[in-house]
Amino acid sequence: MKTKLSRVFVILMAVAMVLMMTGCSEATSNFLKNGWDYEVDGVKYEPGFNDTYESVAPAANGSAADRSAYGSYSGPAASGSTATAGAATAGAAKAGAAKAGGSAAPAANKTSYTAAEALELYKSAANKVKTTAKSATRTSETIRTISGSIPSLYSSFGFKEGTKTEKVVANGSSELKDKFPVEKKSYTCNLSASDIKSATVQNNGSSKVVTIVVKDDNPGTYSNSSKCVSTISIPIGTWTCKGVTLRGTIDANGRLTSLYYKMPTYVTQGSDAFAFSLEQNWTVTY
Repeated sequence: MKTKLSRVFVILMAVAMVLMMTGCSEATSNFLKNGWDYEVDGVKYEPGFNDTYESVAPAANGSAADRSAYGSYSGPAASGSTATAGAATAGAAKAGAAKAGGSAAPAANKTSYTAAEALELYKSAANKVKTTAKSATRTSETIRTISGSIPSLYSSFGFKEGTKTEKVVANGSSELKDKFPVEKKSYTCNLSASDIKSATVQNNGSSKVVTIVVKDDNPGTYSNSSKCVSTISIPIGTWTCKGVTLRGTIDANGRLTSLYYKMPTYVTQGSDAFAFSLEQNWTVTY
């Protein structure tokens, strides 16, 4: 009797084991052969998760409810990259710059400039005026005496101390080229770093104000000033500019929107000598 019962028990156990192996053999085989498939109760997880189950985010093919239930994923990216979000952003910026063939652009909130950088900032904006602006208006022109007095001979050419408020308007590229500094030239500024004494940038909210002081001209010439202001052509005496100053306002789009310049001019004619400063204010519209 005991032998029969033992045989029945063995048979039943064998059947149970067969049934269990039938239901699990595939999963067991896959696990042993391929490792864990990162799936639990129908939810698939990212490889490389940490040991705290609650901090592991389901894969992108999980439901929105699944993903929100676990918060932000702290493990490696799905591609296997271990770059952080910040590093990825920096990498994308570098990749974009590389594609463009240059280095990464300076930060938009740049606050410190060398004299050479300040000059280039101004030139980049000023030299677009004659090709991209709709118009420019000279709102005032002032002549101030520095030393001596302006001889009456020069007054006949319009050089009188005081302020002219009559507006001068230049519309379109042709008039801008003829009237906006530097007159008759395609550029507004052709200075190089070796031509200037100083250049600074002041941040003014969304705009920047660049102030440039130009080196004195060689005596009897417009060697430096002619590169950035409209010089005076009168065939009487010897004319030289000293300490020409430019002040340009540049908007958030890198466009010159206003320009003030002061042109201290020193004149000698025989034993006579005098000096005056010519100042102009311009506004530019786009």
